[in-house]
Amino acid sequence: MPTLTPIPRDASFPMADCAACGKPVLTYVALDDDGAERRVCVHCDTAVADHLKWVSPGELEQAGYYFGAPPADAGAAAGEKGGCSTGCGSCAVKKH
Repeated sequence: MPTLTPIPRDASFPMADCAACGKPVLTYVALDDDGAERRVCVHCDTAVADHLKWVSPGELEQAGYYFGAPPADAGAAAGEKGGCSTGCGSCAVKKH
């Protein structure tokens, strides 16, 4: 019989301060040229500080991110530039 994968009861997301964006941002793991893992900003791919804050989905939405379809006023919140709902415009400069 196959082993069931445990379903996490609590979701959390890694955020850190990005100096380039000047705000707390969602992060992801990337590999550097030597193959070592590092945390980078989802907006500009800049390496972020080592201090991560794991936030709940509600806290993530309070920081300007959202799940699913964009809210009806997302275009106004993002200054009609697209990207995330914070309106900083840094989503448009993502390196890849």
